[in-house]
Amino acid sequence: MAEESFQERTEAPTPKRRKEAQDRGEVPRSQEVTTAFILLAGAGALAGAGGALADDITDVFGFAVMSLTALPVGLDGMVGYVTVLAWKTLGAMAPALLIMTGTALVVSAAQGRGVLTLKPLQPQWSRLDPIKKIPQIWGWRAVVELVKSLVKLGIITLTVYLVLDEAVVDVPVLGQSSPYALLDLLQRYAVKLLLSAGLAYLFLALADYGYQIWQHEKKLKMSREDVKKEHKEMEGDQVVKVRRRTMARQLAHRRMLLSVSEADVVVTNPTHIAVALKYDPDQFFAPVVLAMGERKVAEKIKEIARESNVPTVENKPLARALFATATVGQAIPVDLFVAVAEVLAWVYRQKGMGPRGRTVWKGAEG
Repeated sequence: MAEESFQERTEAPTPKRRKEAQDRGEVPRSQEVTTAFILLAGAGALAGAGGALADDITDVFGFAVMSLTALPVGLDGMVGYVTVLAWKTLGAMAPALLIMTGTALVVSAAQGRGVLTLKPLQPQWSRLDPIKKIPQIWGWRAVVELVKSLVKLGIITLTVYLVLDEAVVDVPVLGQSSPYALLDLLQRYAVKLLLSAGLAYLFLALADYGYQIWQHEKKLKMSREDVKKEHKEMEGDQVVKVRRRTMARQLAHRRMLLSVSEADVVVTNPTHIAVALKYDPDQFFAPVVLAMGERKVAEKIKEIARESNVPTVENKPLARALFATATVGQAIPVDLFVAVAEVLAWVYRQKGMGPRGRTVWKGAEG
């Protein structure tokens, strides 16, 4: 089946489609935005360095010249000399490079809305399909990239020309300047070059970012059939989730009723509420609610209690308090300890023994 054309995609992308694209790392990005901010950050870093950068580079040049006189003979000596010189040069430029690198990372993350995914880096063999590459070579995207390249070339050419045209007036005095003054002059013109190029690039970047957003939205558009299919899938997912929740509730309800046979006593309302309690000193510090319910569930609890010979005690205030404040599978609230202890003590006296053949719960004393 032929791939659906963009002309057939007339519907806005759904939140689900946007989320899937974001998970794949497909978000609108413009490399020109990153480049513009790198240039501006470089200009700021060089301007902020002031005379410190000139001092560092002067030290590097001084080391380079002085070390030549004591350079060991042979390849090893030359390699060591170049290595040390490279490290010193990198150290002098490190602050500016770190600022530019940090700016690139921040701008890239901001464009991606903080999305971090490795999926774009994973190999995809479909990208190597030459048939699919043909529309990219001759399509509008190629035209746009060509125009962008021409504009970038024009920006760089014009910026360099304007800065060099301004620098011509300083050429006659270069021969009379000290190395430190020469470096300071070069630093000032480097700042101008980066700043001018960055500002010019910024206008191109804004236009390109708008184009990337438009292109991204166009790519995410869906056909009516896609929207209908997604809605059906989501409805199906909701039905499955509801069915699972219903089955889980039914299973929990069945398990709760099965535990009634293990209870020591069932406290009733007597007709509307029933609460099954169990006390095992070896496992719990206080009585635990095994099951509770009202109306039909209460009737079922009482029925199972009768079949299992579990005593039933009518105590309206206690039954209501347990139903309102207790939780199935957990110990009873502290403020009900005494009332429940009295009920259990009565049950054990009727049976002639304590819980599971042990002494009556100590809570009855407090």
